[in-house]
Amino acid sequence: MFFLGIGFLIIGLILAIVSGIWGLVQAFSEGTLWGVSYLFIPFAFVIFYLTNWSQRKIRKNFILMIIGLILSLVGTGTLGNHITNNFVVNSANIPENPTITNNSENTSTNIETTEVISDPFREGINAATKAAELAQTANTQTQWNEVAMTWHQALVLMKEVPESHTKYEEAKNRIDLYRNNREIAKKKASY
Repeated sequence: MFFLGIGFLIIGLILAIVSGIWGLVQAFSEGTLWGVSYLFIPFAFVIFYLTNWSQRKIRKNFILMIIGLILSLVGTGTLGNHITNNFVVNSANIPENPTITNNSENTSTNIETTEVISDPFREGINAATKAAELAQTANTQTQWNEVAMTWHQALVLMKEVPESHTKYEEAKNRIDLYRNNREIAKKKASY
């Protein structure tokens, strides 16, 4: 997509610039007043083309200029879409950095957090549910990458379920399902 956008942009700009310069030459060939007006007065070139529309060379040059401008716009739009999809940082992937005020408070908070995340099966189910919900609305490459990462998190959590867990067999069965869903999301992200 990137090279297609660059190609359209460059071809369009070259076509528009060459047509504009050739239009200036045509305006001077029609008369010095036309040439000076074409060069210095904004939108005088439109009046020049309208009054001389009956001449095939002038009409052809105007059409080439418009095609060049359209190609430039298409190239710019394609590049903008490519840049938006590939280079914009997704804020969901940026980890939060909480400030540490007191070491003892930080330790107790850390212990509480560890105790809360004690069931990898439940967390895996939650991650899978989130991935399925994200997949319902995903359209862009960035959104599909987020879906794939969420399926990957669910997959990793299911692999962490210990054999002693009551849902161990169910977790083993879900590993392949989550892996397949992750691969599907990766494929959709690469389109």
